[in-house]
Amino acid sequence: MSEIRITKAPTGGRIDAIVSKSAAHRLLIAGFLSGLDLSGRCEGLSEDISATKMCLSQLGDAREKATGGICEVPCKESGSTLRFLLPLAGALGIESDFFCEGRLPDRPMGPFLECLAEHGCKVSGRNPKRLTGRLTGGVFRLPGNISSQYVTGLLMALPLLDEDSSIAIDGTLQSRPYVDLTLRVLEQSNIKITETEHQFHIQGGQRYALPAFALDHIEGDWSNAAFWVAMDTMGKLQKSGSKTITCEGLDPASAQGDKAITEIAARMLRAGREELTVDVADIPDLVPALAALSCAREAGSVTNIVNAGRLRFKESDRLHAVTVVLSELGADITEQEESLTIRSTGRLTGGRVSSFGDHRIAMMAAEARCISEEPIVIIDAEAVGKSYPHFFEDYQKLGGMAQWMET
Repeated sequence: MSEIRITKAPTGGRIDAIVSKSAAHRLLIAGFLSGLDLSGRCEGLSEDISATKMCLSQLGDAREKATGGICEVPCKESGSTLRFLLPLAGALGIESDFFCEGRLPDRPMGPFLECLAEHGCKVSGRNPKRLTGRLTGGVFRLPGNISSQYVTGLLMALPLLDEDSSIAIDGTLQSRPYVDLTLRVLEQSNIKITETEHQFHIQGGQRYALPAFALDHIEGDWSNAAFWVAMDTMGKLQKSGSKTITCEGLDPASAQGDKAITEIAARMLRAGREELTVDVADIPDLVPALAALSCAREAGSVTNIVNAGRLRFKESDRLHAVTVVLSELGADITEQEESLTIRSTGRLTGGRVSSFGDHRIAMMAAEARCISEEPIVIIDAEAVGKSYPHFFEDYQKLGGMAQWMET
């Protein structure tokens, strides 16, 4: 475990956005199903993407050998990998053991696993999670208030079945932008999905045909770029005289919901001391960046971050982790069951905090240095490798100072 000591915040400059993790997961799966060679693709992007590539390689070997043994699928700590590939393995009829790390074995999946069981695939065990049986078509019913990753996994697997299927959503589908991203990749892959109110209709017997160039031109990642947007906005709120921080390679027309960071940051710049409420039901990954940014608003202003309950089941209980870390750095922050309230003091104090083993908490603590009086030390800062391995290198390219310290 390593600590990093941040003595200076970024002062401005330009960096390239990293490749979108959300898009890369989906494109790699579509590429695999299209028969593309994935070797050399998306190398070194993040631990999560590496996990998806390894799992696809394992499933590919099992499908090719067809020996009837159990395929070992190492998901690491990637929830996307697990949730996307469970139905895929079922559609391919590959009996598999899905191995998980960190909090992933215990993250809730009940309605999804019940849905798979109703269609021929049983998942048993905690770690590994063993999948047996072959997925069959029909109507898949899911509540809208659970992870959109379940919907994505089914959307990508069901076109492979012989029979037609539909996914029926009860209520409002949360994190809808992530499903839109999936639909865009499926369209690129010549897969036809028809949508009606609260339902997706999937014809069976389709063939994936993703063009190889799609894996060479993956869009930039708004989720991680949000920290740079927030740091740039902090400088403007504080009138610090710092230069602009620009993250290049982002598509303003992206299907990624987290592009909303630019609109929310603009609201904070305009609001003065006005109380703000930010609904994050569709953009939960923005919460750490937004929470730290809220601390930079004019002293006495209040920001309410609501509909964030699903953050309790991330790499950490992220609502609690955000509260603990920012409190230890001097913030006035209150945690509720599904929301946060931040009463800005305009500045933070600094100090030594844990990342809770969560990449976004580590990046949030680094962001907080933009308004802290003293240096910030982050324990287990290497957690950034899950989504953004060179985050601290980019931090320093922008004028920040961060020194690793072995413990």
